[in-house]
Amino acid sequence: MPIIYLLRHAQSLANTKGILAGQDNSVELSKKGAKEANEIVGYLESLKIAKVYCSPLTRCVQTISPFMTKNPKIEFEIEPRLIEMNYGKWSGRKLSSLAKDSRWKKVINKPSTFTFPEGESFKQMRTRVDRLLADLASHNGSILLITHGDIIKMILASTLNLPIDRFQAFVAEPASISTIRIEKKIKTVLQTNHKVERSNFNLFKSNQLGGGNLIGDRKIWWKR
Repeated sequence: MPIIYLLRHAQSLANTKGILAGQDNSVELSKKGAKEANEIVGYLESLKIAKVYCSPLTRCVQTISPFMTKNPKIEFEIEPRLIEMNYGKWSGRKLSSLAKDSRWKKVINKPSTFTFPEGESFKQMRTRVDRLLADLASHNGSILLITHGDIIKMILASTLNLPIDRFQAFVAEPASISTIRIEKKIKTVLQTNHKVERSNFNLFKSNQLGGGNLIGDRKIWWKR
């Protein structure tokens, strides 16, 4: 009966610029994002995580780096199915510009019918999400997934057996946590878009915000 925590990466530089980053692996966390990644460590530790699965993209690895640096004995695995959606030719473009494209209405209102130019369809993304959840259902204990906004929204829709066209009803902000439970093939959403406030934990002294807990430290800690 796994409890699965879905953590969206902290604020990225693409987020600050309103850019659709997609699978661009060069996108890193902003200064605010690095701070968020440090501030969430105490909350994650309280969840008693048994295993961590992470998107291969840099912004997700940087988000979980402070937690893994402090908790190196927790099992960690890069999971390719957690990668952001492939937005094809739309990747790297401003969201404000894309919103003016006539096809944007399909993305919002009828995503099941849309495939990004030279990219992925929402049906393809739903398939990989469904397969991932099926594989995780046999786990015991608490699992943490570090991934991306659209992936989390689709996982939530899948958990409730909602059609693809309803996945846009969910919100997953940077550094937010959503939670689902899988019990005897019954899937339940326990919370969505939970933002951890720094004031909830008295664990973040100034000297803990430097060194190995910041994204400037590029130690490949999961390959030690």
